[in-house]
Amino acid sequence: MAAVALVTSHWALTSTIDADVDLWPLRDAFAAAGVACELIDWRRSGSDLGRFDLVVIKSPWDYSDDVDEFLGWLDAVASGVRVLNDPGVIRWSLDKTYLADLADRGVAVCPTTFCSEFEQVRAALAAASGRVVIKPTVSAASANTGLFEADDPGAEALGRRILGLGKTVMVQPALASVSAVGENALIHLDGSFVHAVTKGPLLALGGGLLGGEYQETLSPVVPAQDERELASSALSTAAEVLAGRGVTQPLLHARVDIARDDSGAPVILELELFEPLLSLAASPGAVELYAARVLARLAP
Repeated sequence: MAAVALVTSHWALTSTIDADVDLWPLRDAFAAAGVACELIDWRRSGSDLGRFDLVVIKSPWDYSDDVDEFLGWLDAVASGVRVLNDPGVIRWSLDKTYLADLADRGVAVCPTTFCSEFEQVRAALAAASGRVVIKPTVSAASANTGLFEADDPGAEALGRRILGLGKTVMVQPALASVSAVGENALIHLDGSFVHAVTKGPLLALGGGLLGGEYQETLSPVVPAQDERELASSALSTAAEVLAGRGVTQPLLHARVDIARDDSGAPVILELELFEPLLSLAASPGAVELYAARVLARLAP
């Protein structure tokens, strides 16, 4: 019997407000197809997963606390078994400086200033007008992410804190559409669009989260054609960038997060190729489709 591992984390398995709800339906879908499937907490698994035919990196959402440890674990696993998405994809996309790679190639992304020193943070805030979002380039679940007026001392303080963690700071304009209606997440499998969900606003002005804790509000949505086209362009461009880095394995899964800028044009907020929540329950048949796409990768 073929065997597949879905790599996750203790957080994604046990959270009462933010579990990876894709996991259990996928495990059932694999079982129905005659394939053994285990949900693997990467921190508790060790690196020898050679008993599996394929390892799918699904939701190791606590990786950002220990990036080097996670990448070391990933390399050790990949030395003995096939991993999806490709470890080269993961290394590129876990750090949001990839937005610069996309922008340099003409993809419309939310304007972003990357700061490795505090004076760069201060200069970016001084140049901003209105509200800004401050966050690290490597993070999950909006950790160390804040929405501020550009002249709020809290914005500088958050930038200093992120730098103190040894991370790079992102300074972005706060798009009014995100605070008003949220953003759209377009989910793709094997390069093809499958479905989309709207993610409601998360950040409270002045730092912190709406409601005091991280909890995404998701609902199905039919994205506009210009959003579909932008997502497709971003994924094609990402494939070109990755090919230049020696990564040619097609993506199993991808999520493209898009919002509207103040002119109404769609822009990329995030290109999630690593550990996306895919909201499979939002689309009838999506669980079975995902399982089928994984099983197709098992074929010789």
